[in-house]
Amino acid sequence: MSRLTSVSKQNWTVTNIESLMDMLASKEGATCQKARESLIALGKPAVPSLTRALRNSKLDHLRWEAAKSLGSIYDTKAIPSLVKALEDSDHDVAWLAAVALRKFKKAAWPQLLNMLIKSKPDSILLRKGAHHVLRNQREDGFNKLLTTLTKSLEPGAAQESTAVAAYNILKQMKAKS
Repeated sequence: MSRLTSVSKQNWTVTNIESLMDMLASKEGATCQKARESLIALGKPAVPSLTRALRNSKLDHLRWEAAKSLGSIYDTKAIPSLVKALEDSDHDVAWLAAVALRKFKKAAWPQLLNMLIKSKPDSILLRKGAHHVLRNQREDGFNKLLTTLTKSLEPGAAQESTAVAAYNILKQMKAKS
């Protein structure tokens, strides 16, 4: 009987999340805010739907709402989608993704650093977002490397040095684990 109750509750949650996602796509501000607050209150069960919206929606305001919600839920499963959103065509979505990633601190570094290593040096949006995420972060044993990386991400810096600096941080992380 308890398994049946669990399945029913899970189905209710999925249906509820789908309804809230529909509300989140609304152009009416109060409706979006209510949906966002409800999704945040649901927490981790809402993350898959929010990450899908962040990655796939054609609606700028829905991606914005998804990034804002994911930043408040604080589930590490959102990190890959938030890192990808640093390159979003809507500046506000990219900015919210960076704000959300700052909250994850070191947990966001591997995904972000790998993206910096694999990206083209002229990926301005990613570089700008990564700079915002990493700027002023401090972690024992990484401060000098972080300074080198953030300087390489600044406008006018030698872009080729970014991949090397990111690689060195990943290498240090691996050595410390």
